[in-house]
Amino acid sequence: MAAILSSDGFRFLFRTDKGTVSRDVWWFGTTLISTVVLFFQIVWLLVSPHATSDLSQRGLFDAAALGVYSFLIVYAFVAFLSGVCWYNLSAKRFRDRGLAPSFAGLPMVLALLAGAAHWLAPRMPEMVPPFVPYTLDIALVLVILWCVFELGLRPAAKVS
Repeated sequence: MAAILSSDGFRFLFRTDKGTVSRDVWWFGTTLISTVVLFFQIVWLLVSPHATSDLSQRGLFDAAALGVYSFLIVYAFVAFLSGVCWYNLSAKRFRDRGLAPSFAGLPMVLALLAGAAHWLAPRMPEMVPPFVPYTLDIALVLVILWCVFELGLRPAAKVS
């Protein structure tokens, strides 16, 4: 594991989708990425109540709201970067399993579609039926469970 924590190890795991990784390395990388995203999510839950700025109470410039939205920009960048890193890591594991590495992109695509559907459905109910966001949520959960099973619980495929 010490080799993984080196700069070359990080570069191999998270900056390229070439190569293969074992189950243990995939779990380690997934845990690292999840820890970073979880930290940012907890901070967002703590600061998001300050995201509203009522002009009648706080005035035109609200430093707290500015700080919260500045954090949100950083959080969005970290979330997208984490998705790219997880794709690269998972593509290696899918390749080790003998499957197409492009399967690693399914959770991110479904997460973006589900998020867009949750945003759009209340704004355009005549275009997006109310069941669509929840259908995409179910599909996302199923794909995540499949990825965890396929990448984290199954051993490497036998190469003949």
